Formats: sequence, C-alpha cells, structure tokens
Amino acid sequence: MTSLVQGILHTRNVNLARIAASDKIDDGSEATESSKYRRFQRFFSDFEMPLEDLSRLIRSKIPKPPEGYTLSMDRTNWKFGKKHINVLTIGINVGSVCIPLVWKVLPQSTKNGNSNTKHRKWLINRVLQILPAQEIRVLLMDREFCGDEWLKWLDDHGIGFVLRIRKNTIVGGRAAHEYKRKPEDKLEVWGMPLYFGGKVEKGKRIYVVSNRFKGKEALETYRRRWGIEQLFSHLKKRGFNLEDTHLTDKKKVERMMGLVSVSFLLSYGWGLHLRAYEKQTAYYRRKSHYNYGLGRLTTMVTAPQKHEALIDEFFRWLKSDELIQAT
Repeated sequence: MTSLVQGILHTRNVNLARIAASDKIDDGSEATESSKYRRFQRFFSDFEMPLEDLSRLIRSKIPKPPEGYTLSMDRTNWKFGKKHINVLTIGINVGSVCIPLVWKVLPQSTKNGNSNTKHRKWLINRVLQILPAQEIRVLLMDREFCGDEWLKWLDDHGIGFVLRIRKNTIVGGRAAHEYKRKPEDKLEVWGMPLYFGGKVEKGKRIYVVSNRFKGKEALETYRRRWGIEQLFSHLKKRGFNLEDTHLTDKKKVERMMGLVSVSFLLSYGWGLHLRAYEKQTAYYRRKSHYNYGLGRLTTMVTAPQKHEALIDEFFRWLKSDELIQAT
C-alpha cells in the first residue's frame, strides 16, 4: 500500500503499469517491473483494505470547526471500454476544497449512473460511524439528490442540509422561479417544511432549500459545494489521473479511491504545513495548497538523496498531532 501511494505521488497517475515501471518505488526488494505489477494486481484482488480506518485517519487530521463540519456529496464518473464507473462521494470541506471521507461505487444497473435513496443512506450511515450527527453543520448537495424520502430521512437523523433544486420544483404551491422575493418562513416542499432561497449568479438562477438555514445563509453556505468539484478535478486531470485506471470491479475501484484519498490528504496537508514556515516565491504563492504539496512530494520521491532533511520533516509531521487547518 505504501509503495502504491508513493507511486501515485511520483507518477501522478493511478495506472498500475506506469507505477510498476517507475524506478523510484522502493518496496524493499529487487523485484522486476513485471513482478511489481503482479504484486499490485494481487493487492487489489486479495487485500481487504480497511476503508473505515482510512476514513478515521482522514477525519483525525481535520479539526472540527466551532460550528461543526461542512460536508459535500456528489458523484464523479468516467468510462473504461463499455463500462461506466460512478463513484458517490462525501467529503469534508476544508478551505476551498473537499477531502474525501467516504465513497461508494454504484452498481452498473443504476439509471444513468445516478444514486438512489438506498445508496445515499448507506453512505451517510458510514459517515455517522465516524462523525456523530451533532458534529455535522450541514450536508451540501446538487440537484441530483432530491427526493422526499431521502430528505425526510436526513432530517429525522438530525442532519442539516442545503440542496439545490430545479426552477420548476413546487415550493409552497408555486414553481421556484415564480418567486420575486425570498420568503422568510418555511414553505412546503415535497411534503415537508423547508426554507427557500434564490439568486442570480454568473447569469444563472440558483434555487436552494434547507431544513436549517434561511434563504440568504443557505445560498452563502451552498457556495462551498464547489469544493467537491475541485476535489474531483484534482483526483482526475489536474492531479492523479484517476480515469487512467483500468480497474472496473467495484471493490477494486473503491480500494483505488482509498489510495488516492490518502494521497490527496498528504498532498494538501503537506502543502499547508510547508507554507507555515517556508519562504514563498511569487511562483509558488500562485499554486494551491494541494498543487504545492504534491509538487514538493513528487520532488522528494524523485530525488530523495537531495531532500533528506525535508523527508525527515515530512515523517515528523505525519506522525505528529498537527491538524490540517486551511487558511
């Protein structure tokens, strides 16, 4: 597992053949490229990765804000051959990004790759094994995640949410787009009382409902959902090229998500840590925390003999109680 994370950071790619071909992967043996590749294949076939423990590791490095955690739920997808791969993910918002907390590969049989209430409940129940509901400030969701049964279930479990809705959603007996002024009181939406808000942003009208936050606060909170879009971008083309994996089996893809989630956590956290005491040039200041940390980790893996002091500091940071607090 350590060799794979090291390989992902070095090659910035999840393709097992590329990782096995890297001459920078130190697994403590003199194994050939083909032997490494077979070993990686066996890892994904046979190793029962402790995904809940990985989630607890991620949670342990992120401090709880005074008002509670902001979570975002979304689905990312790609295609390999004729197979569509859809991964439903819930992440913790930290700064302008999300860090993956739990994830689930959806069955091939799901309609258009969308999740259903059963999948969402399963994922939230995994979250609740790691975070109690009272530590969750809000769950942010896009229009894909509507539905009366689902929203009532969240409300019954004490989870606040902000959900973007379609313009023709019936709110208080009228279509959402028909409101000229934002009502202050709760209105009936899908048979339950919810706050409603709407605004124009970048030429588009956005409508949201919430069981906890009034219109203006709900809209302002919803803006943070963009962090999970940023996360998926970093896991794919702007970072680890997740779409390059040839894995399609549900369990194997979930194990790969575990590896890239740890790799993302290390990159983002290391970038924050270095910026706390290193002098930054204008070039490096323009980089995100994630890209800065990933770049330094890649350099450390590529030429370890030149960065011994930095590597020592990395392992000191990794073993410490220092938490990832975005500025």
